[in-house]
Amino acid sequence: MSNKRQMIVKILLIVLTILVMIFIFKMSAMEAEESSQLSTSVGYTVGEIVVEGFNEMSDAEQQQYVDGIEHPLRKLAHFSEFAALGFLLLLDVVAFTKFSEFKRFLIAVIMGLIYAASDELHQTLVSGRSCEFKDVMIDVGGVITGCIVATVMTALFIHLYYKKKEMTS
Repeated sequence: MSNKRQMIVKILLIVLTILVMIFIFKMSAMEAEESSQLSTSVGYTVGEIVVEGFNEMSDAEQQQYVDGIEHPLRKLAHFSEFAALGFLLLLDVVAFTKFSEFKRFLIAVIMGLIYAASDELHQTLVSGRSCEFKDVMIDVGGVITGCIVATVMTALFIHLYYKKKEMTS
């Protein structure tokens, strides 16, 4: 890959990582009531997509379904946004360092852990929100998952790249 192309990829990775961090920050900056309204809205959308006959249910039945999935949806959102962050952090570390795979993985996870902890601390400053250790663990689980996916994809890309190179030689 040419130097110019490498620089473009590095800049793009940094920009994407920063955008995901901004998204996480903005979600954590929502006051409890606004966050709950968003979760409820998503819950209704999930109900409409997943539950056959959801729109024919009574309002009380719909609300009961939404209330039942709100907590898991919130945790899945935490996990997912941090999985995206972990994925990008690992790619950033790969793009900017020559460390071993293990060190790259460890650095990306530590960076994700620091951001997850700071995100939870940030929530203590937001009305109705709190700092939860279990949320940090869910976030770190997402980071690790994102790092694993990025590691597998990177290894697959490298394997396919060299296999293609062998075939054309």
